[in-house]
Amino acid sequence: MHRRPIKQAIVQLGLTSVYLFIVIVSWGTNYPLMKLALRDMTPLTFSAVRLFGGAGVVAILLLAARAPRLLPPPDERARLAGISILQYVSVLGLASVSLQFLPAGRTVTIIYSMPLWAAIFDVLILRARLSWVQYMGILVSIGGMLLFLDPTVIDWDEPRAALGVGMTLTAAMCWGLGAVLYRKWVWTASLLSQTLWQLLAAGCVLAVAAICMEFPASPRFTTTLIFIMLWNWVVPTAVAVWAWTKILSYIPSSIAGQFLMTTPFVGIAFSAWIFNEDLPAVFAASAGLITLGSVLTLIRRPASPPADSSFHLKNNHDLPR
Repeated sequence: MHRRPIKQAIVQLGLTSVYLFIVIVSWGTNYPLMKLALRDMTPLTFSAVRLFGGAGVVAILLLAARAPRLLPPPDERARLAGISILQYVSVLGLASVSLQFLPAGRTVTIIYSMPLWAAIFDVLILRARLSWVQYMGILVSIGGMLLFLDPTVIDWDEPRAALGVGMTLTAAMCWGLGAVLYRKWVWTASLLSQTLWQLLAAGCVLAVAAICMEFPASPRFTTTLIFIMLWNWVVPTAVAVWAWTKILSYIPSSIAGQFLMTTPFVGIAFSAWIFNEDLPAVFAASAGLITLGSVLTLIRRPASPPADSSFHLKNNHDLPR
C-alpha cells in the first residue's frame, strides 16, 4: 500500500531536480553568453529582441497548453507592466549595458544580491518584521558587497568600472523592489500569462530606448549571435520560466529561491571558462558571502504568509532574468 506514495515521491524528487538543473544552468550561463552576444549587437537592441522573441515562445507554450487566455485580465495589466519595468527592463537593460564594463562573473554575482534588497524593501514598504536570521543575512550580504571594493575584484582604475557596478546594483535593487511590490496584490493570471504580458511590455520600453539611444544600430548576424539569440528565446526566457512554475508546484518558493542562489556560481565558473576571468580569493569570498546572505534573507518567520506567495523571481525572472 505504501509503494505508490514512495514511488510518487521519488518521481517528484527526480522531476524537481531536473527542473532546478534547467533553471540554474540556463540562468547562470546566460550572462556570459549575453556578453558574447554584445560583441555583435548593442545591449538595448539585444535585450529588446530577446524579450520579443521570448514572448513568442511563451505564447506558443500557452497555446500548446490550451490556456483559457493568453494575457492577464485587463485590471492586472497596468500593475504587471509597471513591475516588468522594475524587473525585466532594469535587469536586462541595465545589466546588459554594464556587461560592457564588467566581467560577466562579477555582474551575475551583483545581480543575484536581489534577496538582500527585497528584504530591505520588505521592511520599508510592507512593514515586515524580519527574523534575526534575515537581519544576519543582510549584514553578511553587505559584507560581501564591501569586498567588491578590493581592487583585485574590480579594476577601479578602469574609467567605466564604477558606472558598471552602479548600474548592476541599481538593477538588483529594482528587481528586489519589483518582487516586493508584486506581493502587494493577488493575481489571478497564471505565471506564464503574466510572463508573456511582462515580456511584451518590457520589450516595448527597451525597443523605444534602443531607438532613442542606439539608432542606427548595425548588428553583425554572426553564427554566435544567432545561436545565443535563439537560446535566449527558448531556454532562459521561456523553458526556464515554465520549469520554474513546475518547481513551485512541488516545493515552497522560499526553498526554491534558496536553491536558485547557486546560480551565480554557475555564471562565475562559465564566465571564467569562456573569458579566462581571474578568480581571486577575495572575489570568491565576496561571492560566497553575498550568496550566503541571500539564502539567509529567504528564511522567513514561521508566522509569515505562505511560502508560495513569499518569493517571486524571474519576472518575477524573471529574469532575467
